[in-house]
Amino acid sequence: MTGAGSASLAFVVEDSFNTLPGTPSYYEFGRNVSVTELELTNALQRSRAVGETESVESIAQRLEGAFAVEADVSNDVHDQVHNLVFNDGGTGFTPGAAPSGRVYAGLDYLSGTAERELQACIPLEYQLIYEEDSLVRYSLTMAYADEALNTSITPSSVTTVSDGSSVPYHGTTLTIDSNAQGQYLQSATLSISGISRFRRGAQRAPVDAVVGPCNATLDTDAIITGTDELELAYGASSSAAPQDSVGGVSAALDIATAGGTAVATYNLANVTPNSHAWADLVAAETDTTDSISWQVNGVSVA
Repeated sequence: MTGAGSASLAFVVEDSFNTLPGTPSYYEFGRNVSVTELELTNALQRSRAVGETESVESIAQRLEGAFAVEADVSNDVHDQVHNLVFNDGGTGFTPGAAPSGRVYAGLDYLSGTAERELQACIPLEYQLIYEEDSLVRYSLTMAYADEALNTSITPSSVTTVSDGSSVPYHGTTLTIDSNAQGQYLQSATLSISGISRFRRGAQRAPVDAVVGPCNATLDTDAIITGTDELELAYGASSSAAPQDSVGGVSAALDIATAGGTAVATYNLANVTPNSHAWADLVAAETDTTDSISWQVNGVSVA
């Protein structure tokens, strides 16, 4: 079969690049999971011979895989997701080696079982996504260094998501410059890109991985209740026109379960408005909103 319930998916945090713990701990990514990319590339280079119209050979160059997943945020497993993203004990970024994990993607098909063991998966981009009236979700894009094909499912005793542990939209609080945005917040996406990169040598597979520039942005959309955000886009609180310099303020994004259990606080040391727009200014059937893209400098997780 290859229908509903025939696939399996779990991950483990590696001790170091492409090195499993002595006793691995396996985790689900979350509920309503979707694998949006799972691809191996050989970077083939064509080889041509004199007198031949077409190439005569394709030679494998760099080996690299791509894996991307989306899922609901859950208190049961998301601290381990953070360990795949942040190299400073799951709480932030520090110079040095990138975090890495191993993903087990299994499939029961009509005549057997195939499991792709994606090795040395490193984070490239992470997004935390809030939408009004939806479960809070995240996406994680990774590159992986190597893989193996197994004929049985490897993970056992997988930590799964329990009922009530996922984060609803009403478990989210966004605070910018000490002002809570939650009452009329329509959407908010925290994005971190350039998290890590491979280092290579004289072999097909990467040698190791290091942390990259880790560029973060925060995109928000909220029903307008005042001019606080417009003033910040001008340059600072109480500004009445665009200033020569635009300052930043602190922000925090808190997420919790419906029962009030805290899952994480994303502390944003400095957010600066890069662009500000009024959306739906004269639309009779909806509210006008502040749509702002903030550059974020400094992300830590508590």
